Amino acid sequence: MADHLTDNQHETVKAYWTEVSPLLALLGITVAKKKRMPAKPQHRFKSAITEVPFNTDFVGTKATIYWQKRNEMRLVAGAKMLADAPLKADGSLGVDARFAKQIRAEHADAFDPETLITTKDIILKSVNEIGLFLYFGGTNSWLVFKDPDDRTIHDWTVVQSRQE
Repeated sequence: MADHLTDNQHETVKAYWTEVSPLLALLGITVAKKKRMPAKPQHRFKSAITEVPFNTDFVGTKATIYWQKRNEMRLVAGAKMLADAPLKADGSLGVDARFAKQIRAEHADAFDPETLITTKDIILKSVNEIGLFLYFGGTNSWLVFKDPDDRTIHDWTVVQSRQE
């Protein structure tokens, strides 16, 4: 309801509330503040997920991923990577593409630069790093990586927040 007030009305209500709230407290009446919901969903690693193969087939990339530990994801050898990073409107590389190139440089010995197919398993730290490595980001990888039953990695790990 407070979101529908003008700035002028906010000041009036705030002044009134400042006077009334101590009286309500004396009467034992408390008004709980509404908990804010996080802007983005939170995900938690679960040990049950370690055996689940997640696959992706996005913008010409193909890969199988396992989430092994809290900060350890394994990209299985044989993954197909996107060749060229998408450019910004001005023709330059974006932050995602620059970071992806750095990750690829760190793992240059693990893929064939001509075919862009990984030749050995690669360990990265997060869903986002895997997405950057494979296709330079640009999408929500939590919704792109799916198990054999078409359930996303988001579905497996999202924390359901309680609304009170």
